[in-house]
Amino acid sequence: MSNENCNLIVAIIAALGTWAIAIIAIWGESIKSHFGGPKLEIALLDPEGKITTFGDGTPVRYYHLTISNKRRWNQAHNVRVVICKITKPAADKSFTHEEPLSGPLQLHWQFPFVHPQYPTIGPDDICDLGFLKKGEHFELATYIKPNNINTKLASNQRMRVEIKAVADNAESNTLPIDISWDGNWSDDTPVMAKHLVIKEIT
Repeated sequence: MSNENCNLIVAIIAALGTWAIAIIAIWGESIKSHFGGPKLEIALLDPEGKITTFGDGTPVRYYHLTISNKRRWNQAHNVRVVICKITKPAADKSFTHEEPLSGPLQLHWQFPFVHPQYPTIGPDDICDLGFLKKGEHFELATYIKPNNINTKLASNQRMRVEIKAVADNAESNTLPIDISWDGNWSDDTPVMAKHLVIKEIT
């Protein structure tokens, strides 16, 4: 191989290296996020709920979501689990009545008084979907209760919600959930699962 050809190859390699450095400098974070960034997934954890008691001794049943990061080595920062849509049935039972959300409503994390509101997620974490206190209505577990949004579910009512986890550097799948309640309460978990039905919509 002649010196001229060798010099040409060296020049091409140097030019490609320069271009690669420029691309990494400009789009490095986007490339890293797309191919190796956090991968959040959200799912219904316990459709039958977990029974406990309020401070006054009244039984209450909590329902949870699990948020996982399938790439734990790349943490998701400032993660929020938010309700994007709330829909309730019209008189003909079709889900056409959408609550007028002005923006996503954040659900609180399990044990919110000791859990950061915007955590970093590597290992799995748990979020509250909602709760039903004996003698009261089912209620979505949002940090804020807007006056113009009904986040409660009374006897013989039904709602559908769309939920996802968002972070500064990731976003999960959207999880649609159907919630219906016939107004009855039972301390027995299998029996209660027939009165308050929470399920993912496939």
